[in-house]
Amino acid sequence: MSGLRVYSTSVTGSREIKSQQSEVTRILDGKRIQYQLVDISQDNALRDEMRALAGNPKATPPQIVNGDQYCGVWAGGGGGGSVGRGL
Repeated sequence: MSGLRVYSTSVTGSREIKSQQSEVTRILDGKRIQYQLVDISQDNALRDEMRALAGNPKATPPQIVNGDQYCGVWAGGGGGGSVGRGL
């Protein structure tokens, strides 16, 4: 796959995950960076793909991938976080 992908989920009971996903997409949209939103709740294979790319069998969304290069996960919040690496 090519291009920037943000792995997320539309089904979560975690306020933290919802907030992190919203923040990542808000930043990318604000910078007018094109990306594909991949909803891992639609298919377990997508969740497994996200975890394999992250190199963590327990990784949770949001996770960011550019092409086949893992860029990272949301780190922080409240304006002090960073979106990925290698963007």
